[in-house]
Amino acid sequence: MDTNSNPNPPVRILPTLIIAAVALATGIWAAQALLNNKPPVDELAATRFPVARQLEPFSLVDHQGNTFDNAALRGHWSFLFFGYTHCPDVCPTTLSVLNSVSGKLADNNAPVRFVLVSVDPQRDTPEQLARFVTYFNSDFIGVTGSEEGIAQLTRQLGIMHMQVADESSPDSYLVDHSAGLLLIDPKGNYHAVFTPPLSADAIASDFRKMLKAFR
Repeated sequence: MDTNSNPNPPVRILPTLIIAAVALATGIWAAQALLNNKPPVDELAATRFPVARQLEPFSLVDHQGNTFDNAALRGHWSFLFFGYTHCPDVCPTTLSVLNSVSGKLADNNAPVRFVLVSVDPQRDTPEQLARFVTYFNSDFIGVTGSEEGIAQLTRQLGIMHMQVADESSPDSYLVDHSAGLLLIDPKGNYHAVFTPPLSADAIASDFRKMLKAFR
């Protein structure tokens, strides 16, 4: 990982918009669940949607050049985090937490994947993502694509992201982005979300509970 390319100022994470988006999404899905008499799982740090949300079609590419789309999410659990390789602090910290989660779930029989989806396609080529994500864990997956391709996924998940000027480097920029961790189930549906601050212990514990309740 080229740490010299990362600026020093902390990234801004759009806290108000993120909270509002998560609250709105949670409220809608919780209401739908009540109508179907399916109460949420209790005692979770995460927000688990009682009725998992089916994802609309999208198409991206992973850091090995493989198509990353709806089909790529099926057959295993996927933790999705949206960020970028030039992120100064939040993304490296989150990937470090996910590396710890990966270790805690090493004895788990259900297949699990950890995916960083770039919100900076201008700079994040598959090659750049490959260097970045594998620094934290050789099994991590980096995903990028066109701006429209990324928007196909971020819009439906309520992921906020916006370029902002880097005052310390006029020729560069930062990207404000949502910092939540999304869990996609083996059916390819949006199952749960973890909001910051992220704890490896809490994520691993919640995942085991949700795994037992999954049908």
